[in-house]
Amino acid sequence: MENQSIALAKMLNANFKLINYNPPHFLKIFPMLGKFYIPNFLRQKLDTDIPPSIIITTGRRMAGTSIAIKSILKNKVKNIHIQNPKLSLNNFDLLLIPEHDRIKGKNVIQTKGALCFFEEKDIKKFKEPNLNKIKTKKNTVLLMVGGNSKKQKPDNSEYFELSTKVIQGVKNLNAELIVTVSRRTPNKAIKILKSTFSKHLRDFRILSSYENNLYPKILEIIDYTIVTSDSVNMISELATLSKPLFIFHFSKENRKISFFISNLKELNIVQDFYGDLFKFEKNKLQTNKITISQVNKFFGFK
Repeated sequence: MENQSIALAKMLNANFKLINYNPPHFLKIFPMLGKFYIPNFLRQKLDTDIPPSIIITTGRRMAGTSIAIKSILKNKVKNIHIQNPKLSLNNFDLLLIPEHDRIKGKNVIQTKGALCFFEEKDIKKFKEPNLNKIKTKKNTVLLMVGGNSKKQKPDNSEYFELSTKVIQGVKNLNAELIVTVSRRTPNKAIKILKSTFSKHLRDFRILSSYENNLYPKILEIIDYTIVTSDSVNMISELATLSKPLFIFHFSKENRKISFFISNLKELNIVQDFYGDLFKFEKNKLQTNKITISQVNKFFGFK
């Protein structure tokens, strides 16, 4: 979510400041209270900093913060909210909502997936350690694993199925495998992946939480990417690249995400993953370029 806010700020060519703020619990649960109660932290920030002309928030839990700042600064600030706040759209000047949520309004711009905080040409600019020691073979496969969400909890057998299919694809290419996991990946799932890969692959590594900071720099050495179907963010980011992108589908898939992935398949941006990895004429997702054009037009920015 933070990356999406940063992505929009960069696209606006704005002189922006990132504020790490964890709203009070009641403001997350009842965001409309932001019209009547302003947390002291926000008051202090607005008293000491130069008042912003634009406030960008992402995710339903930050909607109350956007409403609170708008209630203080009124028309002096434009509040832009990313994702569906599940509130009246009139609380925001502009909303960027994924089209698979199917929300429409005069102040709504529908995006195809999530905004990406980097472009392919920018990957080399990220200042991370040299990756030559990581890449040991001609072909390198990146597996990005998500995990549990409110509407989906893959069982252990699905992680075992994922690992066996990944082994097939990696062996067919005589490739090395790099794995990243998210905070939503259960520890049991990580153990299953590690155990299965260690029995069948010689060249694989699961990045530690510290090494996860190599992303997105590590994409510079990747030849094929596999992503689990539970994360619109991960899929959206890798869909902007020219590298082949494959989706492993968990069962009980969220309908909205299924709609999003199906649309990407129709556009020849992704392929379903059944165990085979191959090159295809992949189109790139152009969400950032299309979205900023619409935002500038909406506000009359040049």
